[in-house]
Amino acid sequence: MKIIPFSVKLLLGTLGFCLSLLADDPFYFIIRVDDIQSRINWMPLSIIPFQDAVESRSAKVSWAVIPHRLLESQNSDGVLRGDLLNSIANGHEIIQHGYNHICPNCGQSSHEMFCTQFNTAHADSIQVEMVQGGRNILQDSLNYSPTCFVPPGHVADSQTYEILTDCGFEFLSTTDILYENEDHDLFNLPPNNEYTWALTLSNYAEELQQALDDIELKASLGNYYCLLLHDPFIREGYENGLVIEWTTELLDSLNSRYANRIEYATLSEVCRIQSDPLLKISEKFITPVKFRLDQNFPNPFNPSTTISYSLSQYMEIDLQVYDITGREVTRIVMGQQVAGYHNVQWNGTDAAGNTVNTGVYFCRLNAGPFSQTIKMVYLR
Repeated sequence: MKIIPFSVKLLLGTLGFCLSLLADDPFYFIIRVDDIQSRINWMPLSIIPFQDAVESRSAKVSWAVIPHRLLESQNSDGVLRGDLLNSIANGHEIIQHGYNHICPNCGQSSHEMFCTQFNTAHADSIQVEMVQGGRNILQDSLNYSPTCFVPPGHVADSQTYEILTDCGFEFLSTTDILYENEDHDLFNLPPNNEYTWALTLSNYAEELQQALDDIELKASLGNYYCLLLHDPFIREGYENGLVIEWTTELLDSLNSRYANRIEYATLSEVCRIQSDPLLKISEKFITPVKFRLDQNFPNPFNPSTTISYSLSQYMEIDLQVYDITGREVTRIVMGQQVAGYHNVQWNGTDAAGNTVNTGVYFCRLNAGPFSQTIKMVYLR
């Protein structure tokens, strides 16, 4: 008989518990397609076949459009503009994806709002010109003012976020690590994974199964999944509709697995739900984007304090308390934990159960490759 490790049993049991809690809660599914730009080689030469296939499965598309592409020669026939107008009319969404996806500093196309080649921020005036210039193009060409912004290359600086707010944006979709360290009013809903970047017939089934497995895990621990796709006119996988076929097969599987629980929405629609405290589901059901140890509350404290932390994935953790000399006082938590938001209490006692002295203590969380420490003050 095959013996299942206790850690695996714990994970499976926790997942089952989460699934029972989430069974009646909606699971939002978003399709974000980046770099809508030009027709070059691959068929079909329109976004409409993809859109029609998605619509037939009740889903929506959030098109991350590079605004300047609408002015370039390859789109002078107006077909792309007509396609996007059709998409807007059918309830899909346009997201602004920078200005022209080219860094004004180094000329590379992998970033724009912040130069990663030379680790240099652009002047405010340059960023305002790019953000507002792109917004004006979308307004003039499509009579559309986007509410969500995707920074090219998923990089920006603190001024970018202020400028976006000043220009009327409410939401972001980025994996930028700077985001949570800045003071701004933009709500971020990052994408999850991309499976069609290099899709071929040989890896078709493998990519589909990996996507379904990943979505199943996120559905057990959170309440949304943002599928990312790229470059529908220059990726070989779009030749003869391979990506369209892959996406429709994925959606058919999701509709079968999740039935009435799955809800298809645009990225901004889900951002609005998640950011509204009167509408969003309890945070304990939302998978955190990244690892974080929050400041304990209350602080100073007596007799006890709450320590909160978030894990973006299932991992081994170690939560310890040290005194000001660096001596370990107690280990509060040790072992495997699932992704999510966690709270524990420390009542000011050491490993033997003795009450500690008044003073400064440090709480350190180690989780996989991550480590973070907070300072706590205990008063007797």
